[in-house]
Amino acid sequence: MNGEQVLHTSTTATGHTRTLAVTVSGEPAKLRFTEKYTGDGSGWLGRFTAFHVEARLDAADPGPLVAAVRDATVAAPLPPGKARDRVAGLLAATGLLIRRSSSIPWVHLGRQATLAITPDGNPPAITFARYGEQKVHVVTGYDNLDRLTEHLTGARALSTQDRIGRFIAAFEPITTREQVLALYEALGLEFEERSERRYPLLHANRANTDCIFTLTLLVSSIDDRIAFTEFYDYGARPGDAGREYGYSAVTPYASLQPLTGYLRAHLGLDERAGLDACFRELVARGVLGDGRPIEANRDLVGELFSAAGVAYQPDHWVWVDSD
Repeated sequence: MNGEQVLHTSTTATGHTRTLAVTVSGEPAKLRFTEKYTGDGSGWLGRFTAFHVEARLDAADPGPLVAAVRDATVAAPLPPGKARDRVAGLLAATGLLIRRSSSIPWVHLGRQATLAITPDGNPPAITFARYGEQKVHVVTGYDNLDRLTEHLTGARALSTQDRIGRFIAAFEPITTREQVLALYEALGLEFEERSERRYPLLHANRANTDCIFTLTLLVSSIDDRIAFTEFYDYGARPGDAGREYGYSAVTPYASLQPLTGYLRAHLGLDERAGLDACFRELVARGVLGDGRPIEANRDLVGELFSAAGVAYQPDHWVWVDSD
């Protein structure tokens, strides 16, 4: 039996459609169980929340196992994620190796912050993100979820009883990095703070070609990279709907200290100068700038990366308006 088999469909108390399905595919056969939620209900579930578990099958006939999965999940309503967990336990009990995955939409906390919950991440985590001129992530382990819920809830009564829903309801009043840090430190939780900032270095309007030319520096411990980019944005002209080109030199975030140290010494800057200040000085001295051949700025920065003893990769990006 190959293909998807829907085991059960129901409507939750929040108005979402809950679908339980099994897909058997491949050779050797792989079984994938999905618990998904769709529709415009209320609460945290969102339109695309889903919990999965999959395993390679030993038996030639998956029918009995699919029947067991149905019996284990459709008899009574279960909180979100629990049907998947029940199936994972059933599969593991038969000796199969399993892999869990899930997708839970971000929860918006005010206008500039989000909360991401990844129970099946590597590692499982709770991530608070604050957006603005600088993006900040504060990450703690998913196994802290119940402790945080208990602390934040206190004597308050919450409108939902499922585990993730209770945590989100308890956490929603928190909207700033400072609140999150104070909370985690008060509870003695281990956490990691990551950040990302994009520094504009140069902006030029090439009127003769209707091109906006920019140089930028991205420093991101969130994405584990430092990227210098020269970018060309050609506006629409008769017979040309517009084009964009980007050329980057990319190195891991771990290169930050050796690269900054090298550039400070190379440029004779104060030891307090950050990497952004070093790159601004390169522009100010005319080492980097407008009026050079395409990729020239990127290649020069690549040479500086190599001189600093850090590994880097050249990269490029192209977009052409097809309208």
